[in-house]
Amino acid sequence: VKAPKIIQTTAGISISTLIKQEVENIESSRIIAGNVLTGIQETANGYLHFPFRQITVIPENANEAEFMGWASLSTKKYSHSRSFFSWLHKKRAYHFDAKINGSERAIIMAGEYDEVFPMDIYTEFLIKAILAKDVDKMEQLGIYEIAPEDFALCEFIDTSKIQLQKIVREGLNYLMRELN
Repeated sequence: VKAPKIIQTTAGISISTLIKQEVENIESSRIIAGNVLTGIQETANGYLHFPFRQITVIPENANEAEFMGWASLSTKKYSHSRSFFSWLHKKRAYHFDAKINGSERAIIMAGEYDEVFPMDIYTEFLIKAILAKDVDKMEQLGIYEIAPEDFALCEFIDTSKIQLQKIVREGLNYLMRELN
């Protein structure tokens, strides 16, 4: 985006109307209704709809190959788990894009989510109970106190690339069906 700003407009406005003069390269950009962590992907032909009040645009770069991929020793990549040497540069400005930098893995790293989760809940055990569809365990671990958006930072730092917000949403939907 050339110049990020706040615009007061009406609900239901066309996204293309909002961004046509503001985005340098729409073809290589990801348009998100909402914020980066909890928003949903939209197209330039879409509309700003409830409950979203902002448009976020980030570089797509999905097909960009990188030498050695995740195994590179780059100091320009962000890693919460200190996988890269970028943690040595305390004041570095990172340029985030839409790349996942790897594929989804089948393991959940122990203790990783607790550093960023806003509540005192055993997050890994709750995710595992949701995946197992164990209603009793989900209730014991506090599924009634959470929302999918609470897991946005956990999903961002997750080295396993698991879509935690989607899992929590499906778990809450499953719980509602079971209780009715």
